Amino acid sequence: MAATVHAVLTIALRDLRQRVRDRSAIILAVVAPFALAYLFSVMLPGGSAAFHTSYAVVDLDGGPVARSLVNGPLAALKEAGVADVTAMADEAEARAKVEDGAMAAAIVIPAGFSDAVGAGRAAELKVIGGADATLAAGVARSVLKGFASGVESVQVSIATVLVSSGAAPDPALIARLSGEALAVPDPIILADDRTADRVASNMTFYAASMAVLFVFFAAQFGVTSLLAERRAGTLARMLAAPISPQTVLAGKVLVSIVLGVVSMGIVALGTSLLIGARWGDPVAVAALIVTTVLAASGIALLVVGFAKNEDQAGGLTAIVAMTLAVLGGSFFPMSQAPEGLAQLSLFTPHAWFLRGVNDLASGAGVEAVVSSLAVLTAIGLGSGGLGLLRARSVVLAR
Repeated sequence: MAATVHAVLTIALRDLRQRVRDRSAIILAVVAPFALAYLFSVMLPGGSAAFHTSYAVVDLDGGPVARSLVNGPLAALKEAGVADVTAMADEAEARAKVEDGAMAAAIVIPAGFSDAVGAGRAAELKVIGGADATLAAGVARSVLKGFASGVESVQVSIATVLVSSGAAPDPALIARLSGEALAVPDPIILADDRTADRVASNMTFYAASMAVLFVFFAAQFGVTSLLAERRAGTLARMLAAPISPQTVLAGKVLVSIVLGVVSMGIVALGTSLLIGARWGDPVAVAALIVTTVLAASGIALLVVGFAKNEDQAGGLTAIVAMTLAVLGGSFFPMSQAPEGLAQLSLFTPHAWFLRGVNDLASGAGVEAVVSSLAVLTAIGLGSGGLGLLRARSVVLAR
């Protein structure tokens, strides 16, 4: 037993020394995932970023209904932190601010607005939206439509009361009463609360997605050396010694696991220190990394079992790695994917690793990622078991 362990470690250490001297391995295992994580996180917007905009408000009316709009819905946007609302004197100034990008949109309340509302005439509100701020302009329109609906409901109610009491529906009285009614606080207050955020930050998501993508390339280096050594004849010389095929395979798989753990570990630590990624509980992250590497090594071993040489193995590994990355959500969060693709992603180790990272984003510990750890371990053992059967035929076909 001791001799077998010594042989496994000897094979693994020899291969590791070769890989350390191989610059391509370092680039694929460490440099590429770190660089792409940074680029993706900077270039692509985060899906959970809070919406915030800025509005210019021009009140040319000053009447009671206009004041109700300014002091009601528009003031509420500012209090909620949704928008900065700035009063301006005239429409030309507001339009200039929108055109130069200082404001996302402008809301203009024309003179005579309150009188028109009170008289039941058509009343106009104007939204000037910036060319690059369609969402901000859309939000402004929605707020104004909601206000208009509220004004109409109040007017109808007041007019109904006046008519039923025998009083003439005086437009000035309706306008004044409408303004006073709209200024009264809502009797029902909507409390907005939410559960803990279980979505990793933009920086963390791309750090994790690139780490799990490139761990497949790191894991392949150990097992693809089987094919290289068979071609060079060194595999036959190893097996001529009292070393079993299982010992050789164990040494190669150990190299894959070590390279994968080092690759993901460096990416996790580097992105935490240098670009602000927040991976969560170190113990839980370490467990996720180990089980993910186990899954990647098992899949890489299975792929090698179907390859005829190391070049073909590298090509097949790249195809499998990229396919699983797309299906598993390494390039975009699965929350943005169609339902069918989201379900299909559950067959990939990428999805379970990223799900675990998201679970840790809320500050949870190992208990939050038990399901991810179990699935990743099952993928690793299942694919690794099949891979060992295939790879053993590679060793024996010397």
